[in-house]
Amino acid sequence: MTSTNAQIKISLKKAIALSTICIAAVASSTLSVPSAFAQYGLGLPKSASSGGATRGDLPQLTILVPDDGAKTLSSRPTFYWYIAPANIASTSSTTAPQVDDVKGSFKVTFFLRDGNERKSQPVFVAEGKAEESGLYKFTLPESAPELVKGKVQRWQIRWQGSGGAVQVDVNAPIRRDDDPAVLKAIALAKNDLEKARIYAKNAYWYDAVDYYTIWLSQNPKDEIARTERNKLLKEGLQTNVAFSEERKGSLPILLGKLDESKPAILLVLQPKIRR
Repeated sequence: MTSTNAQIKISLKKAIALSTICIAAVASSTLSVPSAFAQYGLGLPKSASSGGATRGDLPQLTILVPDDGAKTLSSRPTFYWYIAPANIASTSSTTAPQVDDVKGSFKVTFFLRDGNERKSQPVFVAEGKAEESGLYKFTLPESAPELVKGKVQRWQIRWQGSGGAVQVDVNAPIRRDDDPAVLKAIALAKNDLEKARIYAKNAYWYDAVDYYTIWLSQNPKDEIARTERNKLLKEGLQTNVAFSEERKGSLPILLGKLDESKPAILLVLQPKIRR
């Protein structure tokens, strides 16, 4: 009986807490990301590599995703990753290096796989050239197959130095989930910032990051939106392997780079495999 009463009390506390959160969300025009709703990951075993390159002579490559992946509402989402200069991997400083610290061109290859296992086969591959470190983005094009609803797939970024002698690979899971209520709310949203808040509230990580970034590229002085995006990133990336203890300082550096007015580099990649 005592156990039952305790459970009832806990349930009541949760209900009160949930009601308080909902009321606060309605009353405030800014996004609050309580820990109860900050479960952006998919809850998968943390086996994916979301941050690569521990050698000091290679750049650090980080994809902006929780280390157990995340979900999207889009059939063709936009993916973000950050290429940092080689010396960022070992630094403990919160002072970001110059973006031109990576010298010379390098090859970037994007992979979309049909599952999240090691044996999963690529269903789309695209590659291109780049010449600087910084924030990159790539939207799954019409020439690629749509993400499969309800299926966990894996996307991968490969960095290759000049000549292809060395490379860095990072990858993360993604799952496309449909939600009619969220789709309706998005359709009624007045602008990209409203969309970003709706996506974040409903844990659609990929879409929230994308729409906050789009909004800030057009409204760089919106400090409220910037604070919201940084809170979103801190919540989602705090356990990411790319920001582990040996890379102490990387997350503040990354957030500092994202705060710069320079927009994400839209990388044009040429398709190599289609299904």
